[in-house]
Amino acid sequence: MSRQINKERTRRRLLQAILKTIHRYGHGTLTTGRVAQLAGLAQPTFYVHFRSMDQALEQVAEWVALELGPAFEPTVSPESDRAAQVLEEAVLKCTRSLVEDRKVAQVFLSNRRDHTTALGRRWAVLTGGLRERMREMVEQVRPEPAPADADLHAEMLVSIIFGLAEAHLDERVDDLDRAASVASRAIISSILSNTGVADAA
Repeated sequence: MSRQINKERTRRRLLQAILKTIHRYGHGTLTTGRVAQLAGLAQPTFYVHFRSMDQALEQVAEWVALELGPAFEPTVSPESDRAAQVLEEAVLKCTRSLVEDRKVAQVFLSNRRDHTTALGRRWAVLTGGLRERMREMVEQVRPEPAPADADLHAEMLVSIIFGLAEAHLDERVDDLDRAASVASRAIISSILSNTGVADAA
């Protein structure tokens, strides 16, 4: 096995140990010693791979973003008559992908609003992209919606994805497919309603 492959494996072990530490003990407990111990390595090994904990956290954020990224970029339907079905499928796909790795999901959901950390900032970018994609889907379901309606429906769809993921992880929602379907259809019904969201309020 080449030295480069060994180096990459060690780096990955350290990144996984950072994620595991945040998941188990919280962000404030991160130390190079704890991370190295959890990875089964000597503490100086940490500095062979990273200049600082901040740099390591940036790389954890990038790594997890690569894992979650494809799920957070659902495909907009080119066929307007399938737009509602595609939106429903996208909500389910995003939710399933988010809960696929319980540890990643819990770290994501607990850090997504903290923009002072590398994780929080990266999550904000991912969430912003998901929100924009959901807005495009809303516009596919009902072309030319009022901008405020499109924004609100997109925000609700993102909230549904995160809310269902949390409920599933907390074992409050067992049938994720059914829950995603019910929630999506309610939003689709609202999108297709003749009354604008702002008017209804």
